[in-house]
Amino acid sequence: MFPELSNFDINNRLEVLRTQQRKINNEIAMLEEMKSRKLSEEYGKYTIAKVRKKDIYDPYPTVRF
Repeated sequence: MFPELSNFDINNRLEVLRTQQRKINNEIAMLEEMKSRKLSEEYGKYTIAKVRKKDIYDPYPTVRF
């Protein structure tokens, strides 16, 4: 794949690739966190809307003692 490289060139290339990998891993982690937060917010909105909808009209209200 690569022509004959010196040890120095190999080490430099490895360092560049590792740096890129760290950046990509950080971006992936950030996007996963954002996705999780969005899903949590949407679920929260859904449950609040469901509770409010139920409070507005409940054909069989529960009696609590």
